[in-house]
Amino acid sequence: MFDQNPIPLYYQLKNIIKSKIISNEFKEQDRLPSEAELCIEYYVSRATVRQALSELIKEELIYRDRGKGTFVTQGAGLKRLSLKGTIENLIAAGEGTRIKVLDYKEITPPPQVAKVLQLGIAQKVFQLEIVRFISKGSFGYSFIYFPPSLGKMISSKELNETTEIITFVEGKLKTKARRANQTIDVGLAKNVVAENLSIKPETPILIIERDYYSREGSPMFVTITYFRPDVYKYRIELTRS
Repeated sequence: MFDQNPIPLYYQLKNIIKSKIISNEFKEQDRLPSEAELCIEYYVSRATVRQALSELIKEELIYRDRGKGTFVTQGAGLKRLSLKGTIENLIAAGEGTRIKVLDYKEITPPPQVAKVLQLGIAQKVFQLEIVRFISKGSFGYSFIYFPPSLGKMISSKELNETTEIITFVEGKLKTKARRANQTIDVGLAKNVVAENLSIKPETPILIIERDYYSREGSPMFVTITYFRPDVYKYRIELTRS
């Protein structure tokens, strides 16, 4: 049932349940299986189940009603990103989503992308255009920019609806992403953005740019994504050092 890797069992179980919530297999207000039923189904201890459920409660995806059971929170089917400062959480955020590739081509990059990728004035990049979906429909419209050396290694035919871009790029470069810089902005949906997100033009949207860097500190790729605020929620956990 679980992958043979060093990721804790509770974390794997949490992500299984989370993906079922996002995909609407567990719908809003549905009662989850009991702790005992989850233990039997996934061959794990009750302590593992309780820790997994506790994590989902922290993320406000489920809640406990004493004497009645554990239920899926109203609105939990929305795509939520819980950022705690790790690349693994960005990868986990993609679980339960699908992508559709719209285009892949070589272009002159926007100035901020060229700067991040440390390119010369005349150098071009490869631009991947995709839409991300959950059960409720499209929620993210992305442009992903690869430097020339990486872009030439990629064919859009290699990408399927479950491809996670971070791990795909790591496989191509044979190195792990060590960090990502992120910028969050708001704006109004232009016609092409509105069309791909199935919203009206000039609808307020969330715009997130992420710049990924390798363990060696080299820029790997850049993503700029436009999110629908009605199906995408962003939560940041802050702790005192």
